[in-house]
This record gives sequence, C-alpha cells and structure tokens, in this order.
Amino acid sequence: MKQMLAFACGLFLAGCVGQEAAVPPSPGVAASGAVADGDAGMFCAEGEDVVFGCKLAQGHTVALCASPGLAPAGGELQYRENVPGEAADVAWPQDGTVASQAYRSGTLMYSGGGGAFLRFDREGRTYTVYTGIGRGWEKAGVLVQAQGNTVANLACDGEEVSAIGPELFARAGIPEDADGFEIP
Repeated sequence: MKQMLAFACGLFLAGCVGQEAAVPPSPGVAASGAVADGDAGMFCAEGEDVVFGCKLAQGHTVALCASPGLAPAGGELQYRENVPGEAADVAWPQDGTVASQAYRSGTLMYSGGGGAFLRFDREGRTYTVYTGIGRGWEKAGVLVQAQGNTVANLACDGEEVSAIGPELFARAGIPEDADGFEIP
C-alpha cells in the first residue's frame, strides 16, 4: 500500500510542476525494476528484470519480464501467464518485438492516489496490465477484452511487484495509449 501511495504522490507532484515523476520502486524492487534475489524466479528467468508480477487465484502467476538492456530500440519486454514450474501458458510477444512497438502505456490520476498501465493486442484481444490506488482501495491485475467487452479481469491475489510507470515508459520508449484506461 505504501509503495502505491508513494507512486501516486510522485505522479501528483509531477503533474503540479510539469516535470516527469520520480517513482520510487516497490519493496524488493531495485531502481531498474529488478526483484530482490529469491523472488525473481517466481515470475521471470534469471537475468531478467521483473517489471510486474503477481499471483492469481489457483496458483497462477502473471508477469512482465524485461531483458537488462531494455531501451526504445532494443531489449525485450514479455508478458507471461503461467502455473509456477511449468512453461508459460501465454507468452507475448514471442518474436522479439521491441517494447516500444509492442506496448502502449499510460498513467492514471485518482482522488488520493493514481496508477499506471501497459496495454498490448494479442490474437484479437486487448490485454491491459494495471496497478492503482485510491482512497480506500488498491488494485492490480490484467484486464482482457475483446471488441470492447471484458473477457476476464485477472485480479492479483495479494501483493504485486510493479515498476510500471513513467520511468519505465521513458526508458523503453513505450508510447502513450490514446484510449486511456479506467481500472475496473
């Protein structure tokens, strides 16, 4: 909860002064978005940075894993859904597409908080990985939609690891999503 409040305050202050937000990493997350030793294997392979990760119901996990050289013209950012210890049920993109071409991004402002999201299209569906906090609530997960209708809202069950925010968007050159987003 505290890390989301710090994120929201950073976004709010950045909006007030017209500067880019300095978003502190979540506990266990290094400034680069890497997870502390021992936690990374739950979401990403050794040597990858965990940009987002959480457990879902029934032991499944979702994650965004980045190669260490993530930049506008290189490096990889891959979305994964899986059961721990098994191959990913969903892994996208699979062809090494750079993040700046594969994803869209945005930040959100709420009373008493804020949030951020990454969005991509896969097989006729739109996936939106989100985190946010407001007065009396905190949410994170993945919203899956087809033709504007919700197919699934994969809500995180417990604490999430997240480095989604303006620093990541700038580092990877991920463009802003013109459609915006409202956390469900």
